[in-house]
Amino acid sequence: DKKCHSILTIHYYIYMNTEKATRYRRTKADITEDIRKAAVDQVMKRGFSSSLVTEIIKKAKIEPPVFYHRYKDLDEFYSEFVKGYDYWFSQIADEAMKSSNDPKVQYIALMKGLQDSLKDKSVMQELLRWEVAEGNDTTKRTAMLREAFTLPLAEKYKALFENTCVDFVALASLLIGGLYYLNLHKERSTFCGIDMQKEEDIERINKAIKTFAEIMFSFLERRDTKQDVAERMRAKGIDEQTIKECLQI
Repeated sequence: DKKCHSILTIHYYIYMNTEKATRYRRTKADITEDIRKAAVDQVMKRGFSSSLVTEIIKKAKIEPPVFYHRYKDLDEFYSEFVKGYDYWFSQIADEAMKSSNDPKVQYIALMKGLQDSLKDKSVMQELLRWEVAEGNDTTKRTAMLREAFTLPLAEKYKALFENTCVDFVALASLLIGGLYYLNLHKERSTFCGIDMQKEEDIERINKAIKTFAEIMFSFLERRDTKQDVAERMRAKGIDEQTIKECLQI
C-alpha cells in the first residue's frame, strides 16, 4: 500500500507540473479581446440596453475584479467598446469614393454599401437601435460622430446640385433614414409589403436606390449654367444690368 501510494503521489506531481507547464496563460490583450467577444455575443442576443455585465464576465471567463479593474461600470465599457464601430459609415463612404470618379456611381455605391452593412444583424445595427431607444453620453457621442463624418460628404454633393432645384441634403437624409428604419423594423413587420428578410425584396430596394439616384442626377445632366442662361437672355435683348441682378453674377 505504501509503495502504491508513493507511485500515485509521484504520478500526481508529474501531472500537476505538466499541467502548469502547458496551461494557457492569457495576456492582458487576450483578456481584453475575450471581453470584447463576450460583449458582441451579448449585444447580438439581447441588444445594448438589455445586456448584463455578469453575463459578459461569465462568457469571457474572468473574475469580476478583472473586469472592474479595467472599467468602472458597463457604461464605461460600452463607451470604449463602441469606438471600434464608430467609423463604419466613413469606411463605407471611402469604399464608395474609390469605386469611380463619377459622382452618381459613387452615390449609388455609397447607398448600396450602407444597405449591405445593415442587411444582416450586426453590432452596428444594434448600435443604431440603441441610439434611437436611449439617450446617454455614449449614444449621443456615436450619433454626433457619425454626423461629423457625413457632413463633408453632404456638403460636397450639395455644392454639386447648387444650381438645380434639387435639395440633395434633404433627399439624402430621407433615403438614409428610410434604409435605417427598414432594416431596424424588419423583425417586427413588413413595410408597405417590403420584407427586408427576403433577398428578392432587398434587391428591389437596391434597384430603387439606383432609380432614386438616376432621377436626382438627371437634373445635373440638363442643368443650365448661369452663363448659358445669360446668353439666352442677351439674345432676347435683355440688358446686362437686369441679367446680373436676376442671375446674381
